[in-house]
Amino acid sequence: MDWTLAATPVLLILGGATLLGVLAMNRRTKLEIDHRVGLVAKAPKSSTPAKADSWLKGASGTLNNRLRRVVAIGAARSWGMKPNAFVLLIAATLAGIAAWSLTHAALGLPLWFAILVTTLATLMAPRVILLRQQKKVDGQFNDLFPGTADSVARMLRAGLPISTAVHSVSVEAPPPVNMVFKMVDDQTEIGAPIEEALDSVSQQIGLADFRFFAVAVALQHATGGNLAATLEILSDIVRRRRAVRLKAKAATSEIRVTAYVVGALPFLIVGALLLVQPGYLTPLFADPRGQVILSIAVGLLLLCGVTMRQLMRSVSN
Repeated sequence: MDWTLAATPVLLILGGATLLGVLAMNRRTKLEIDHRVGLVAKAPKSSTPAKADSWLKGASGTLNNRLRRVVAIGAARSWGMKPNAFVLLIAATLAGIAAWSLTHAALGLPLWFAILVTTLATLMAPRVILLRQQKKVDGQFNDLFPGTADSVARMLRAGLPISTAVHSVSVEAPPPVNMVFKMVDDQTEIGAPIEEALDSVSQQIGLADFRFFAVAVALQHATGGNLAATLEILSDIVRRRRAVRLKAKAATSEIRVTAYVVGALPFLIVGALLLVQPGYLTPLFADPRGQVILSIAVGLLLLCGVTMRQLMRSVSN
């Protein structure tokens, strides 16, 4: 079959990438084991394993960062993404193969439409993975931040300066809170004022709760006042905001489930018809007019899904 021949090079590329990834991980593990054995046995110092491991980490980090910048173009936030180039490439390849097999081989859609869907699936699969990672990190930060603000307020009441409190949180707080405060602490260590460092990091991570924290510290430095009391009020406000978001999510749960069911019905019906009576939908795929109708229907379904998703997100936020 033509689709089998078209998918063969992609499968070979996937197999080669998998083999190279396994060999790279095995080499890295071997270098690390040899280095640790050398330390235990007090062997003569050799910088080769350390240099090789350092080079491998640097190359991997550079590739991951570049891939994140490309895939996350247009994303509101990307600070919490932890891209793994090997995993993302596999996901993109599998998504492309699945889209090509479904549109061109199984349904027999036009070549241009199959290429378009395959390209979109290949590009969107890594993006979906990274956006889900970012969403998870955002939720973890919002859950932990009220307690962090209370900790900073207690340290301020004990007489510690705000810079020391930020450093303590960057060391002792659980992730991802420690990651954000480490970014602030790194900027203050090179001489940036605490309010400028907080403002820069708050713009980078793009979370409203941390933005309130940065504004409170900046106002305290500019006008004076009891920063500890302000942070205690802020933590209470953040907890109330979180409670409201959870209530909104619970209130819209039935609507969200209904939207998912309604959106999935056309695909379930088409799949059932293809199994029960395959010839019934043949004109829809073989006739050019049917192909136009099918393309318009898929486009309208996607538009409806995106619209409902935006409405639900606006309520939950």
